[in-house]
Amino acid sequence: MEKIKIGFLGCGGMGQVAHLANYVQLDTCEVVGLCDAKKNQAKLVATRYGVPKVYDSEEELLADPAIQGVVASQAFEFYTGTIPKVLKAGKHLLTEKPLCTYPQNGAALVELAAKTGKIHMVGNQKRSDPATEYAVDQVRKWKESGEVGKFKYLRVIATPGDWVAGASWAWQIRTDETPKDNIRETRPAGVSDEFHKVMLGIVNGEIHQINLIHFFLGEDFKVAYADKSGVLMAGESASGVPVTLEMAPYRPNQEWHESALVCFEKGFVKLELPAPLMSQRAGKVTVYRNIEGNESYTVPVLPYVSALRNQAANFIKAIKGEKRAPCTSADALKDLQIAWDYVTARGL
Repeated sequence: MEKIKIGFLGCGGMGQVAHLANYVQLDTCEVVGLCDAKKNQAKLVATRYGVPKVYDSEEELLADPAIQGVVASQAFEFYTGTIPKVLKAGKHLLTEKPLCTYPQNGAALVELAAKTGKIHMVGNQKRSDPATEYAVDQVRKWKESGEVGKFKYLRVIATPGDWVAGASWAWQIRTDETPKDNIRETRPAGVSDEFHKVMLGIVNGEIHQINLIHFFLGEDFKVAYADKSGVLMAGESASGVPVTLEMAPYRPNQEWHESALVCFEKGFVKLELPAPLMSQRAGKVTVYRNIEGNESYTVPVLPYVSALRNQAANFIKAIKGEKRAPCTSADALKDLQIAWDYVTARGL
């Protein structure tokens, strides 16, 4: 079996924990090299994870014809500079979420991916959680079959607690090097400091849940209401399904509470997701049916696979042509537009 050869641009905290630690355990790919602005840190990380080559620059890594795909784990404000380099070099690409900060800048990135014909997968890892995959597939089947009637309502709620699930960061490799700052994304004309601050918060946090709404709907939606306190967003899908997103109406200290409730006339699918860095654990799905007065619950047993591990596997499958990337740059651009419309609707 041919292994896909992967290069890493960035091996900081998230690069190590969320990505590299997962890719090196897959038997479908081989991490052949990495590059980081912190040169010594890159060498130490490569030694720990058995990565054979450390490149002196992004350009050197991208010029290596052996590398088929690139994982760019960097601050998203740098992506408008990094993404074009990778795609123009002819490499498939996975970046963190979001695509970038503003939809006005993201549109050009989507166009470039289409022009080059390369996969640009955006790391909205909740789509790759085995529980999400099961839940979305169940919703799709119900929409097609009509078994439980009309799709009536979608509610997503996220109350962030301990997002690392008690994990220690002490084992990460860190050096005290000061890297040269990359060029940050340019704000669109007329964007105020307050708008920019709120937009950064949304695209770094709640963009995950906006993306999840799009995934369940399988179609576009529009913002209909945004409360000024930043707790509630309401919208309506292209086919008329009402949706709500509740953003931290309360805050737990330790637990992570994130769920989606997808309601039909005669049933619902409930998805409960674990903390983002929870390892070896999928979410939970509960399926309720009320068919001709006979009520039942189904709770499937899911594999001990985390969203981030499965996301890595899905990127490799996408490169090999075995499945569609769960979230393309075109998908992620729609999330940015919703974020923009939401912040605008708040009157900022």
